[in-house]
Amino acid sequence: MATELQDTLARLVSKSTVMVEKYHALSAAKEQAVAELQRVQEENKKLRIEMERVKRENEYLRMAHMVAPNAEAAARGKTMISKIVRDIDKCINQLNA
Repeated sequence: MATELQDTLARLVSKSTVMVEKYHALSAAKEQAVAELQRVQEENKKLRIEMERVKRENEYLRMAHMVAPNAEAAARGKTMISKIVRDIDKCINQLNA
């Protein structure tokens, strides 16, 4: 009977050792997975910010293309804006005089 108890105890000890080793291996794998998840989440956040910036820039470029579809139209628009600014400056000077 004592030998049976010793055999049972030895089996329990060896099984518990295996379980502890598996636990440590799984804990290490979990830590690696958590670190990888955190890295991926940070990268995802950076990519979302970059995507929003690119979307905004794309929208600005679309609006600019609608206002001045070519270089000649852009030059005409710039000239017109400059003329309007000069006219406004003249009006302000006349009001101040």
